[in-house]
This record gives sequence, structure tokens and C-alpha cells, in this order.
Amino acid sequence: YPTPRLAVGRWLRQRGLATAAIDLSDGLSTDLGHICEEGRVGAVVRAEDIPRAKGVRLELALHGGEDYELLFTAPASRRMPRRIAGVRVTRIGEIVKGRNMWLRDARGKRQRLEPRGWEHFAARANPSKSRR
Repeated sequence: YPTPRLAVGRWLRQRGLATAAIDLSDGLSTDLGHICEEGRVGAVVRAEDIPRAKGVRLELALHGGEDYELLFTAPASRRMPRRIAGVRVTRIGEIVKGRNMWLRDARGKRQRLEPRGWEHFAARANPSKSRR
């Protein structure tokens, strides 16, 4: 029974910590793409740092949706607690200059990270691209 992360969002807002935030309902790759597009920035995500349950493939963690988790950005200079409102906080990457998103593996090799989660309008135009 998932719980919406309302308390986490309130905590971030009250402290002015998050510079951007979005729920992961469309998939990490797609929702991170929205943050990057709106902020006119890029991102580097470390594959090994993406939280996932035992046995869950990286592909699903990147492109599957999770309606009740938050993705947020915060200045690197700000100290981030390990938990907010009882929810574990995990740093998975960084915002960078440029417009591309990158996935970095444990060896440091980078590859382009394309948004391949749920695209609301693209799904109507081309249902074969829909992930849900």
C-alpha cells in the first residue's frame, strides 16, 4: 500500500531545500527529463545508486513508474538528511551543464540516458511507444 510522499514534500518546501521536484509516476528517465528540460540543464545518474528491490532490473528502475516516490534536486552544498519524514533519501546523481542526460555505470563509463517512460501525448500518437 504505497503512501504519497506529502510529508517529504512539505519538509523540503518548509526548509527551501529542493530546487525542483516531481513524482516518479512516468518513470525516472522521463520525469528527470522533465526537470532537465524545464531547468535547461543536464544530469548524470549513477546506475548503482538507483534504489531498487532485489531482482528488479535496472531497465525497469529507470523507465517504470512509481507514483508515490519523489525525485528532487538540491544544491550540492546543502547537507541532506538520510531520512525525511521517515523516508530514506538517496542521492543518485547530479545536475550538470548541457542538455543531455547520462547514465554512469560502476566503472565510470557513461551512456546517454533517453527518456523511455510513459509519455502522455506520444502514447496516443504511437501506442507502441507506451510503457503502460
